[in-house]
Amino acid sequence: MINKGHNRQILRIIMLGLIFFSGHISLKAQNKVLIIGIDGTRPDALLTAKTPNLDGLWQNGAYSFRAKTDPLSWSGVCWTSMLTGVWKEKHKVYSNSYKNPNVKDYPHFFRRAREQKPNLKTYSIANWKPVHTILQENDATVTIHRKTDAAVTKQVVKTLKNTDVDVLFLHLDNVDHAGHKYGYALENKKYIGAIEKTDKKVGEIIKALKKRKDYEKENWLVLVSTDHGGSGKGHGEAIPEHTTIFYIASGKDVTKGEIKKQVNVIDVAVTALKHLEVDIKKDWQLDGEVSGL
Repeated sequence: MINKGHNRQILRIIMLGLIFFSGHISLKAQNKVLIIGIDGTRPDALLTAKTPNLDGLWQNGAYSFRAKTDPLSWSGVCWTSMLTGVWKEKHKVYSNSYKNPNVKDYPHFFRRAREQKPNLKTYSIANWKPVHTILQENDATVTIHRKTDAAVTKQVVKTLKNTDVDVLFLHLDNVDHAGHKYGYALENKKYIGAIEKTDKKVGEIIKALKKRKDYEKENWLVLVSTDHGGSGKGHGEAIPEHTTIFYIASGKDVTKGEIKKQVNVIDVAVTALKHLEVDIKKDWQLDGEVSGL
C-alpha cells in the first residue's frame, strides 16, 4: 500500500534541497580580474615612495618585491610575456617593434579565457598603444588607447563604475617617462614623485572598483605589477636593476603574505586564468605559474 504522507514528506525534503542548492549557486560570487600595469617601476623605488594605496594592496595581500621579468628588459618583450604567460622564446617579441609575434600559438590570455567562456567582457585600456599589438580579433570586448595616465585613469574609473566588465587590464606610463627623463634612481625625487602620483591614480581606480553596484556579489582579484625596472636613464639589460620587478595580488582568494617562491612576470596571465576558473591546458605550454592564490 502506498503511503501518501510519507511520499509527500520525501517530496518536501527534495524541494527544500533544491531551493537550498539553487540559493547556494546564486550566492557564489562571480570571479573577476583587474590587472594594473605600472610601467618602469623598480620595486625598491616603490618601497621608498609614499604609496598608501599600493601599500594597502600588498600589506593585505600576497606580494613579492624580488620577482623577475625577462632578461631582455624592453617593454614590448615584457608586457607580452606578462599577458601571454610565456617567455620571448615562444611569443617571439624581441623588441618594442613587435615584429611577427607568435600570437597563433601563444595568444593574449584574453583569448584563452574567452575560448572557454565566450561571454566574458574583456577590456584593455592603455597609455602605451603598442601593448595592444598582440590582441587578435575578438580577444578584447573593448580596446582603448589614451595618451595620458590621467585619461587612462578616467576611462578605467568610468568603465568600472558603469560597465559589466569581467577582466580589465590597464597600463600606466608616467613612471617610466620619469625614469627615462630624470633617471631610475631612489634618490631621484622626480622618479619617486611619479610613483607617488601614480599611487593616487591607483587609489581612484580601487575606489571605483569598490563602488560597483554589484561589488559585494563579485570576487575580484587585483594584480599589480610592472614590465621592468631601470638604471641611469634606461633599461633593457640583464642586470638586477632592470629585471627585478614587483608583484602584488589582492583579493578574497589570496594567500596573504610574502610569496616565498620565485615569482616571474609570466605568472600574471596564469594567475588571472586560474582565478577566472579557466581550465589551463597542458598543450598551451604556458611558462608561468599561479602565484599568490
